[in-house]
Amino acid sequence: MKKLLDATTEDLAGIYKELAETVGIDNAHEIYLHFKGMQMMFPRRFYSHKYIAQQIVKEREEGVSVRCLVQKYGLCESRVRQILREDNQ
Repeated sequence: MKKLLDATTEDLAGIYKELAETVGIDNAHEIYLHFKGMQMMFPRRFYSHKYIAQQIVKEREEGVSVRCLVQKYGLCESRVRQILREDNQ
């Protein structure tokens, strides 16, 4: 087996090749060392619901329209309005 420093992304197996192409080979190796043997699933949402709600409230106060917030955060209009109502209470 080649040393890590001599390896290229082409030398990696499956998902590790894709990961290395995205985050770099050294970072991919760190992820491998930490999570090897585990099966992982990545949710569609990167940010927590709490963070998204805070951003919606902040941006609405700055004058961003509900329609823009709906598009930006991928929520339905009724959910955005619910978040804004809950913040007002």
